[in-house]
Amino acid sequence: MRSTVTISKKIFILSILGLILLASCSDDRLETNELIGRWNWLSSTGGIAGTTYTPENTGDEIVIEFTSDSVFRSYLNDSLMMESAFSIQISKSIYNQDSTKILVFEDGYMYQSFEFESPNELILRDEAFDGFISHYIRLK
Repeated sequence: MRSTVTISKKIFILSILGLILLASCSDDRLETNELIGRWNWLSSTGGIAGTTYTPENTGDEIVIEFTSDSVFRSYLNDSLMMESAFSIQISKSIYNQDSTKILVFEDGYMYQSFEFESPNELILRDEAFDGFISHYIRLK
């Protein structure tokens, strides 16, 4: 009888661990899927001076793209400026010290935390004290 209880407990514990692992994996896929697509830059604020830049005051058009095969691309006035593999990691953010989803770029570009104001509004935050916070809108 004791071995049956022990086996049942092990199966129960393994099942719970499997559900936790499955839930955490599906959450990362959800966030990645929400990022997939092309995003048009609206504004960036930050730096030491706290300056705000927009397409109107810079004359620049910036489009970023996240692909389903985990490639990030950044375009400035239709010219490819950066291409890198990316992943999402859970780490502490400098903004709130909570565990946050962070974009990590293979080429060593600055880590960025991200959030969605709506399904079509993306906010990227440089994980640096004098970094920028940039707003994007999804291109259709």
